[in-house]
Amino acid sequence: MVKGDLSLRITVALRSGRTLEWGPFALGEASSGSAADGAEVRVGPGHPYEVTIQAPPEDAVSSVTYMIRGPMRNFSGVVPPDCGRWYMNSASVTGFWKFGRDLPSRVDDVRVPLYLFLGNDRCVELAVGLVGDLVETDCRLIEPESNRALNVHTGGVEVSFHRHSEERDVRDARTITEYVYGYAREDGEQGTGWLDHMRDFSDETRRRFGSDDSVLLSAFEPFWCSWTNWDSSDVDEALILENVAAGTRVGIRNFILDDGWFGPGLDSSYRTELNIGDWTPDSMRFPDLAAMIAQVTHLGGRLIIWCAPHAVGPASVAFRTHRDLLMADETGRLLPSETQFFTLCMRSPDARDVMVQVCGDLARAGFHGAKYDLFNWIPADRCESPSHLHDTRSPLAGLRDVLARADRTIREFAPDDVVELKQNYGTALLSQYGNCVRAGDSPFDPMTNLQRTLHVQGYTALAMNDYQSFSPADGPQDVAVMVGQMIAAGIPAYGADLTRLRPESLQVLQNYHALYAGHLDELTSQRISVDPDCRVMRGSSDARDVVFLLDGSASCVVGRETTIVNARYADRIVLDVLPRRVHIDVSDASGKAFASVDLSSGSHLLVLPVGGIAHAHVVHEGSPT
Repeated sequence: MVKGDLSLRITVALRSGRTLEWGPFALGEASSGSAADGAEVRVGPGHPYEVTIQAPPEDAVSSVTYMIRGPMRNFSGVVPPDCGRWYMNSASVTGFWKFGRDLPSRVDDVRVPLYLFLGNDRCVELAVGLVGDLVETDCRLIEPESNRALNVHTGGVEVSFHRHSEERDVRDARTITEYVYGYAREDGEQGTGWLDHMRDFSDETRRRFGSDDSVLLSAFEPFWCSWTNWDSSDVDEALILENVAAGTRVGIRNFILDDGWFGPGLDSSYRTELNIGDWTPDSMRFPDLAAMIAQVTHLGGRLIIWCAPHAVGPASVAFRTHRDLLMADETGRLLPSETQFFTLCMRSPDARDVMVQVCGDLARAGFHGAKYDLFNWIPADRCESPSHLHDTRSPLAGLRDVLARADRTIREFAPDDVVELKQNYGTALLSQYGNCVRAGDSPFDPMTNLQRTLHVQGYTALAMNDYQSFSPADGPQDVAVMVGQMIAAGIPAYGADLTRLRPESLQVLQNYHALYAGHLDELTSQRISVDPDCRVMRGSSDARDVVFLLDGSASCVVGRETTIVNARYADRIVLDVLPRRVHIDVSDASGKAFASVDLSSGSHLLVLPVGGIAHAHVVHEGSPT
């Protein structure tokens, strides 16, 4: 990593009320600054740049603001700090200058504190971030300034990260060490894509402040969920079991019983009071969940239960039982979420005990895992309820405590349970408490599904697609392209009624799931972006590659045993063959043989059907084709 032309300014607010300022420091050079009362800042020379802040004696750090400035250049795009659900909305640089200026990272939307500005060739031109622990952070664009005009004449891009360090214990806030991530591409330097920089940033974050992910091979198997295609009130035992039977026949193993299994779901009318929080099944639709779990197991699947451990509806028994533990203002007025349930307070140890108990009880009921949802609907207002104790000022710290303790609780007696998190609260520091991190909701929007899942790939291989839906107009090739795009970025997951799919579409699913299962060695690690815009994605193992051609791609390099998936609406590709000779078997989307060819080293035009798959085998001297 090179330093380029980057500088750093630091503002520190102390518990005593004083404010100290240092800099600018040139990043890449060892720097320090001292105050008369003993306060000190030290900046290390190596990347990421270690910044240590020492408070004066008898004082402590309340908050820190890092202001990092780089050169203004012509940019073709930007990936701003985001949880991964909305970053594509600010991809236009001019739109970002205007509308992306203030991006807070909070418990309901945990953003990756990293700005990536793309050059004209779509490689990263400027990268600025803050490697630190899980702390509430305000990410802000300072330059270029946008007041009565967009002022770019100052020639720089400056961003700031305001870290609310008052959330730390006083003893821990005497000395704080965090790291500035800074990169400015030098003239003539070969560039790399945004996904690679985000992955490097996330690796640095996890290395210093986190832990490795918890990997379960069962969590990499395909998922189905009852959410997308149905009103939750119409989901019952028969519907679940019919789809489990259809799904297991085509290679799906994980089945999620989603919101509404206990009563009205979030898709119900606002006139309907929610009973969420009791976590007892609707007896009319699910008369015997234990028997249903056994039937799903018999069919070859796993039943995973949806829950939102913090959510309490006004019509629930839990509302009366735990009312004193719900988020409220200083007068005791409850703070409703936008979706009209109330929230157990993340800052309350007693409320967190209740949440962990919910997770443990569902695991003990025999489910094969859980989907933890709706933390992104926690109210933005700070809980100041007089009815319960707060042991932290940080809801984020409370969320991490809930996820960590829930994970320990269920692993004690169900070590193989699959836990799904969502990208709003996945991140490099929280993904360790689940076994997959799902891209946010994107029904009937496969492109957004792909983009959101790619963002998760920036910090974990446990990326899972949102539940892909199919319409009656989707033919087998459409299904193949959508499934190929899902596997290109993560674990495939479906929200479609499998019992209504055409037989030829079910054959496509079976073919693609067989391909996926046969390449898990390549697909249980993070995907590699072959080009800066992620139009060609690759999974690799020691022995072979699997390559996914997405919209806009036109060519593929074959250097060893390679499987090529044509997840786009074009049937011609250019193969750049590196070995002396390769043999290629081509099949269509359903797995039916289409062609076989031998190719020598060099460039060749290959016909690969839409949704088709090609297997390239290196032919060694003296061996038969």
